[in-house]
Amino acid sequence: MKLKLLALAVGGLMAGAVSAQSANVTLYGVLDVFVANERVSGGPAGRPSASATVVESGGLSGSRWGLRGSESLGGGLNAVFVAESGFNADTGAMGQGGLLFGRQVFVGLNGGFGSFTMGRQYSPMFSVLCEVDIDGCSTYSVVSNHYVNLLPGALRVNNAVVYSTPNMGGLTASAMWGAGESAVGTNAGRTLSANAQYKAGPLYAALAYVDVKAAGSTANAGRTWIAAGGFDAGVAKLTASYLENKFTFGTAKFKGFQVGASVPFGATTMIVNAGQGKVGAGKNTIFNIGADHSLSKRTTAYARYAVSNNNDSLNVGAFTGVVSPTSGGATAAQSLGRDERVLAIGVRHRF
Repeated sequence: MKLKLLALAVGGLMAGAVSAQSANVTLYGVLDVFVANERVSGGPAGRPSASATVVESGGLSGSRWGLRGSESLGGGLNAVFVAESGFNADTGAMGQGGLLFGRQVFVGLNGGFGSFTMGRQYSPMFSVLCEVDIDGCSTYSVVSNHYVNLLPGALRVNNAVVYSTPNMGGLTASAMWGAGESAVGTNAGRTLSANAQYKAGPLYAALAYVDVKAAGSTANAGRTWIAAGGFDAGVAKLTASYLENKFTFGTAKFKGFQVGASVPFGATTMIVNAGQGKVGAGKNTIFNIGADHSLSKRTTAYARYAVSNNNDSLNVGAFTGVVSPTSGGATAAQSLGRDERVLAIGVRHRF
């Protein structure tokens, strides 16, 4: 009897060890803090200037920590999950409005069929936006200020189901449905998004689309499409994109374009990024130049100088948010046409 009990115990331990070997969980994160001098100015008389020197979190990448893992279920099928929490490394406060896992949290399956995931997730539109952004959707980039921060469905979507195809000779595609979960109607608050991306050697090309219904309504809150591409020649990388949006700004259509280039010099990479967004007569132009220096595989020192110029009908492109469009005593009406510039240096560490 004792021998049988011992054999059962050993067998149980071995089974547990085999099970543990088929699953893995990784703790990861990013800490990114920068010092910046920022200033708003310009516009007709009565629009006072304002400036500040600040320490803030998330210059190149939002500070975060997260857990990701997978478990082999056999036959090429895997269970996968991600739970990622954003925070402000300059103050310790939680990001994304205080949500515990505000950046993303999902669970699903992947295998030869592709992947199927459910939870709070990045939209297929966002995948294309950041792929074609030469500055990786940093605080200072045209894509972040013109697209991600302005347009519905361009970033994260709650209650989302996403299917992504396997790689088919460089071609991949994703489709998302985000449930509005509203008593008003089936479509109230819902999000639809999809993309198609092609990567082959140095070439990248993509299309993406997102359609968002207003919360508590079946009216359109925003509908956006983007065409994007890039070419990485090794000695330099070039990207460009064009985007149009309807409904977000009422009857006026938002149109935007951006171009970017990066050139590596050993451990240092220089970037330049420029673009323009227009809403009716309103126009905003952003120019961003900077350098990233790799101190190690995980640590990067960086510097950025970015300028946002608005005309009298538009005011977007707030790089950090401390010096707001109404800083210095300007009223909301006076804020139109104000310009902003920021000079920043920072350090990003990945773990």
